[in-house]
Amino acid sequence: MDCGGGEKERQDLALSRFRQYGRILYFCSLVRRQRSDMKLQYLGDSRDAFKWDLLHWLCSRTTPPFSQLLFVPLLTPDDPKPTDGRTPHTHFRARPEIQAFVGSLRKHPDGLDAICPLGLIDSVTAFNVNIYSPRTFVPDGLDRTKYWSALEPSRFQNTLVFLDPDNGFEIKSEKGGKWVLDSEVAWLLCELPSSSAVVVYQHWPHRPWATVFEALTPRLQYAAYASAAYNHSVAFVLLAREIGTANRIHYAVGEYVKENRTVEYAALKPLPNETK
Repeated sequence: MDCGGGEKERQDLALSRFRQYGRILYFCSLVRRQRSDMKLQYLGDSRDAFKWDLLHWLCSRTTPPFSQLLFVPLLTPDDPKPTDGRTPHTHFRARPEIQAFVGSLRKHPDGLDAICPLGLIDSVTAFNVNIYSPRTFVPDGLDRTKYWSALEPSRFQNTLVFLDPDNGFEIKSEKGGKWVLDSEVAWLLCELPSSSAVVVYQHWPHRPWATVFEALTPRLQYAAYASAAYNHSVAFVLLAREIGTANRIHYAVGEYVKENRTVEYAALKPLPNETK
């Protein structure tokens, strides 16, 4: 978003606009105030800045833009001795208006409702923000049917769906609540309308990203397109099952990486005219 003027003017305008957005929470649906014992302790850190900066960009900068963001938090209980979430949001070079938004999340530690104004930051390309099952912990184990039972993916036309597990895709030795199952991602992408796409949070597992992506790619056969935007600590895996939607995502994330030099791009399942 080009606000014009110098950096100070842009920051002032972003702060002013955000104060307005905070009063317009009726745009958000499926949200209720949450208890502070949910794992909301990491709201507003540097990884959050990357997360919301990228998601806002993808929703608003694709052509055409996505009409809504469906946030699936996959909540788990708070960590008793947290080791993450301590880096300030300013450590990631997000756009000023996103910095203002992420900074505000620390002031709302008792709920996810503060995320809803993200869709109103740019009035020209505003989008709705829905939060799925915001009061439910994702269970351990392989049988998580009840967690997903209220979600009807076919209803979400032209939607960017964001899955936010604690750690990312399941690994061979771990299939608990902190991971999203391959079968869940495959089901969701295949049941969504072809105009929609999925983004999955992936924590850095202390191995080279190239090794992580190489191991993950064969498991993404259900997607026509898969790529990742990543930095030293976190990656976001982008998935589409239809080439038209894949082109929208591919162009938008390419522009994002050009804009933010701290972020890198990896083609996991590239488009037909794209090389890895």
